Amino acid sequence: MQNKYLFLVILFAINLFAVDGKMRVYFQSNTNIYTSQKVIVGVDLMTTAYSISDQRITFPTTANYIVTAPNSAAYIRTEEIKGTDWQMIHYEYEVYALQAGKIKLSAVKATFSASMGYGQPKKAFHLKSGALHFNVRTPKGIPKEKFVLVTSSYSISQKVSPKKAELYVGDAIEVEIVQKAHRIPDILLSQIHYKSTSLIRVYEKEPLLKNGIKGEFDVSRTDKFTFVATAEGNVSIPEQSFIWWDFRTKKVHTERIPAITFKIIADPQIALDAKQTADKKRLLYAGAALLVLLLLGRVLLPKIHRYNVKKKALYMKSEKGLFDKVLASKDNVALYENFYLWLEKIDVTLARNGFKGIALLQPSFSELLISLENVLVNQEKNFDKISFIHEATKLRILLLKKQKQSPLAVTLNP
Repeated sequence: MQNKYLFLVILFAINLFAVDGKMRVYFQSNTNIYTSQKVIVGVDLMTTAYSISDQRITFPTTANYIVTAPNSAAYIRTEEIKGTDWQMIHYEYEVYALQAGKIKLSAVKATFSASMGYGQPKKAFHLKSGALHFNVRTPKGIPKEKFVLVTSSYSISQKVSPKKAELYVGDAIEVEIVQKAHRIPDILLSQIHYKSTSLIRVYEKEPLLKNGIKGEFDVSRTDKFTFVATAEGNVSIPEQSFIWWDFRTKKVHTERIPAITFKIIADPQIALDAKQTADKKRLLYAGAALLVLLLLGRVLLPKIHRYNVKKKALYMKSEKGLFDKVLASKDNVALYENFYLWLEKIDVTLARNGFKGIALLQPSFSELLISLENVLVNQEKNFDKISFIHEATKLRILLLKKQKQSPLAVTLNP
């Protein structure tokens, strides 16, 4: 009986040793493109075993391009190579160029496990590809160092409400800017910002990104701003121009949103009415005001205090409060702990999957997550906190967008 068990152990070991695995990384599309256009990179995970599991693919991050990872494998099939059957899982990654020139796609890393069948031991593979290169051209008439949007259709519109030539101090106007384009990622549409001045204060809302739109345009970006008049004077917000290149007609186009000008004045009638009302009621309400203050001190103020304490506690436990705590982390240990607390709040499943799950959802975050773990072990290593916060903010936008229709979204930030 012991000999029989020994034979089975030896047989399993031989089968495991005979299992082989490899990875192929190659371009599937034209590699001579313009900025903001994409190349498709194929990644094949292959093994001579019967099945592949625990696969993880890590793309290098860089400022030269962005990578859109697939939600799942494009296909799975068996391929015969030199008389041997190889099981293959094929993935397709979209790489969008952000600058012109010869772009280097550094080594792609992959890990996976292979097995000869149910109940059989697994063999782990850690693979690394060679570097790939592709050429990115600049459209004619555009400086080489300038990023230009390349698409077949693009538009930008501006809506101002209410549209007035004069505003009183304290008045507000809403400005909405909508960009639309075709066959590009919505994240490539230009970011728009306005700065507050001594005359107006600008409140900026989170941009709304959409894709999968039917019609001439399939992606859009909506930016909304509130301008509040704070002091008297003349305000002029200059026009903005946006350049894009139509790859069908080979022409450069410039789209503009017009300037916004208005005059801010004081409202004399309001000031006069307020003074007259105050004069008439000053004596009448003096005693009542004193009584109200006493009541507030004895009854209402404790309630207000409890309400504020409760509100602050709810905020600290909310998704927004936990994310603000991530942004305010003073050191790497606090950053790591606060990041996980926030992640458990916004997506419990993703938090349980850890950094591996985040890297699958947002490959550009992978290197920074690894860097954070390394710096916790060795504090002498460098860590780019600014880039980490940038990637964490992108992840938050992605998760909030994903959970927008979920009942959970109501409880994230009560």
